[in-house]
Amino acid sequence: MNNDEMVYLARFLFPEAPAHGKEVSGLLQMAGSAERICRLKYCEGEHTQDLCLQVFKERTIISSIQEEDPFGYELTEPAKVKRACFYLFNCPEQMEGIPCSDAPALQMSRSRFEELKAQAATYTLYTLAECLNAETGDLLRSAQLARVLKYRTADGELRLCSRSTDSWVFQHAGYIEDASGGWLLRMSCESAEDWIVAVPASKAEVCLALYEWMLHASHAVNPE
Repeated sequence: MNNDEMVYLARFLFPEAPAHGKEVSGLLQMAGSAERICRLKYCEGEHTQDLCLQVFKERTIISSIQEEDPFGYELTEPAKVKRACFYLFNCPEQMEGIPCSDAPALQMSRSRFEELKAQAATYTLYTLAECLNAETGDLLRSAQLARVLKYRTADGELRLCSRSTDSWVFQHAGYIEDASGGWLLRMSCESAEDWIVAVPASKAEVCLALYEWMLHASHAVNPE
């Protein structure tokens, strides 16, 4: 991996760098031989994660990027990789068979969504739903998404990188949840693009989608 590729990769995975300078540098040195890399951030109550998963041909390495809580471990069996995906999202594996309700996706401006998410606590639920409806044109689903935005109990982010023949392919996704359910958020990666697609998804579905992506890079992180 040449210097330009490393800079491109670093900017996508670690947009807040150089806040994690030493840890980021070490991870990027390893990334040269990785097939897939995922930056995972997740917060649910006291359960918080900020780490990097690097998938190599015969092993997966999971490394923390927090100076105050450094750790790293290696997994070689698919069953253990799957268990790790569920653990990182604080999700019991017995929830795997519980499907989410079937509902159409919502699409809107990513910048507007992030603005509403940041201000959700200051809006009434009605106002937040109206703002989302103005963007999506779907009053019912906008009201459901507004409730999760305002009362969310879990918030996660996935930055996914897959190696192609001569470059890296990026995907960016988020996950939010409250007591009523969760939403997977797929969003634009390029600065020139401004879109986000929100689809209802259970936490278990997101865990399985991540696991499938780690096994097969051609899979998008998108629940069936």
